[in-house]
Amino acid sequence: MKTFKLIPILTLLFVLVFAVRCSDDSSSTPTPLFGISGKVTYPDAGGAATAANGAVVTLSSSSPSVSMEAIADASGNYKFSNLEAATYTLSAIYDTDNKNNSARLDGLRFTVEDVEVVVSTAAVTQNLALTSPGQVATPAIVANYTWDEAQEKYVQPAAPAWQFDNNHSLVTFEFPYRSAQADFIGSFKQMHKFVVDFDPADLAGSSIDVEVDMASVDTRTPGGRDNLPEIADNPVFSPSTVFTKLGCIAGDIIESGITTDAGGLLVNANRYAKFSSTDITKYGDGYLAKGNLIFHGSTKAIELWFKALPPFAITNSNGTVTTRTGFEGRFMMDAKNDFGVTSSSVNGADVTITISVVGSVTE
Repeated sequence: MKTFKLIPILTLLFVLVFAVRCSDDSSSTPTPLFGISGKVTYPDAGGAATAANGAVVTLSSSSPSVSMEAIADASGNYKFSNLEAATYTLSAIYDTDNKNNSARLDGLRFTVEDVEVVVSTAAVTQNLALTSPGQVATPAIVANYTWDEAQEKYVQPAAPAWQFDNNHSLVTFEFPYRSAQADFIGSFKQMHKFVVDFDPADLAGSSIDVEVDMASVDTRTPGGRDNLPEIADNPVFSPSTVFTKLGCIAGDIIESGITTDAGGLLVNANRYAKFSSTDITKYGDGYLAKGNLIFHGSTKAIELWFKALPPFAITNSNGTVTTRTGFEGRFMMDAKNDFGVTSSSVNGADVTITISVVGSVTE
């Protein structure tokens, strides 16, 4: 009886030993995994490599089939982990505002595409230097919109020159009220001068020379914050505009204590904010115009980003076609420290200036 009891026990041991030996197979060795990491940078306005905080880095591979994204941190660092040995493709984009999903200027985009990285036996460090491709299919503009003293009106050359449309072109400003509260927003309705020769194929020969009439400030409070013209519904402010009352903003942005002459005309050297470019280059997926801003009695160098907006065509009743094009630009200014604006409404806040320019060519 004891012999018969040993047979099942021996059989069970044999099965267990055989199973252990069968499981001892080299095919079960874990696949080695590695990582790819590095730093993403983009060129600042001076050309220096700057950490691209928030850049989106994309990694892809066909074999193995992989597609994933990583977000660069405040130092521009990114990382992908648990990657098999293979060849991967990296690309990256960085938007200056971390958003740029429309044609409007929410920021400029810097990119780098199709950087191949081979992972074999160790982790790989791959830094990504983003570039400025410029904007594709940007229209050229040649405009000369100026105040004619003799005729006392704004003039510009006749078609087919690019015609500046002052009625649809605004310079807006925005800053947190008293540096801490809801945004204070306003605009200037009148360009005093718009002389631009911009050719995307000849940026070295391109130039921008504009003047904005500070007296045309509009915060929707004529006679309060804004100047009150003699003809209240007159949309055009010119050097010949007669004012019946100056708003409080005039003293902040033009000159403290200003007055009109006996005829109600505002005559002041600081009435016009002036910008003249010194250099225009590709920047991100747009352009960068460096130049000097004369404002509130001071002159400072500024950097203006701008992009073209999509053109659209209109067929007129006489069969001619008018193509309307637009540009939008933006820069930041320290109104208090750089230009001496001491208004308590602004305090030390940075002011965002946005320029929207519309024009047309009729053929």
